[in-house]
Amino acid sequence: MPLKDQPTASLRPSSALLPPLLRDLPPAVLAAALPLLDRRQIPDGGCILREGDPSEALCLLVRGQAVVCKELDGQAMPVGRLSAGDSFGEIGLLTREPRSSSVYADGPAEVWTLPLAALDRLYATTGTDLLTQSARRHATALGERLTRVNTIAAETMQRHLDEFRMRVAFGTLFSNIILLLFLYVSGLGLLRHLSAAGASTTLISAPLLLAMAAGAAVVARLSGFSAGTFGFTLARWRWVLWDSLVWTAVFCAAVTAAKALLLASDYPRPGLALIQPWVSAEGAGATAVAYALYVLLSPVQEFIARGLLQGSLQKMLAGRMVMVRAVLLSNAVFSICHQHLGTGYAVAVFVPGLFWGWMYARHGSLLGVCLSHILIGLWVTGVLDLSSMVS
Repeated sequence: MPLKDQPTASLRPSSALLPPLLRDLPPAVLAAALPLLDRRQIPDGGCILREGDPSEALCLLVRGQAVVCKELDGQAMPVGRLSAGDSFGEIGLLTREPRSSSVYADGPAEVWTLPLAALDRLYATTGTDLLTQSARRHATALGERLTRVNTIAAETMQRHLDEFRMRVAFGTLFSNIILLLFLYVSGLGLLRHLSAAGASTTLISAPLLLAMAAGAAVVARLSGFSAGTFGFTLARWRWVLWDSLVWTAVFCAAVTAAKALLLASDYPRPGLALIQPWVSAEGAGATAVAYALYVLLSPVQEFIARGLLQGSLQKMLAGRMVMVRAVLLSNAVFSICHQHLGTGYAVAVFVPGLFWGWMYARHGSLLGVCLSHILIGLWVTGVLDLSSMVS
């Protein structure tokens, strides 16, 4: 219950427990002030003062911590902190203006308040103006609080400025990569008739992909970001490799089961086998070269799709579900880059692309993603030949 409703004997806490504002009051004034106090227990995150409300009381933080916030676009932005013993809310009482900021408990807290009517009553009965008597103490406290507020505001502004600069830098990087992808896809379109004539698509795309990777590497280097920013890191490499192997095995098992179910329903055409490795029409030599190039070029694709595209989007995007949106957008570009193999193939690679995007977000490294890309590609092509079902 409010402190003023308790017996007078219980209203005399030890002087060590009193806030500094009350501790130095003359005994007679303190005895008159204590029954006028309202005492509140504030839960963690509870609102003590709300910005815009009328200024009606002086507040004393007796126990716990509190955060001072300004409301900006519906969000509470921290601008200061309060500790046990601090008084607050006096500015509004002095200026008679609404509360200029909100105060929230940071953990359980105890707050004593002296309403404006109680302050007037104290003045009427004791001749003591509590705000005037404590003006010097308030001036010192307010000066320290203003210093803290200015420091926090400067740090907040610097943090937002750094975030803005990073987003601009990654926006420039992303734009350059999109331009390179446009040139790559356009080049593949010019060579599409070669794949229609039966040549290995890997042999066709390899020179263009390597050229694009070289351009992407130059763009990444000029961006000024470290290699780790683009997934070139060996951090936790044992766990990354093991985790990628486990999830890759699960993915391959799921794809194999899906093909078995489709074959059981005679889709897309009868006569296909579950185990049916892809072989080039040009013979064993061309087949071996195609598989070797696939192993060599898969990490290049992951560097572009995950390290550059997805990594840049993760840094540029803001708001909710940034990781999910980054995976979807980068994978959409990854799928578009396979349009030269046919719409069905481009749609089909979207599924493992989502898997690799999730894995890259999980690891923060290209190591596991590249290994998974190689193993899944060799399984679905060298063992299952799923391309025959989507071509």
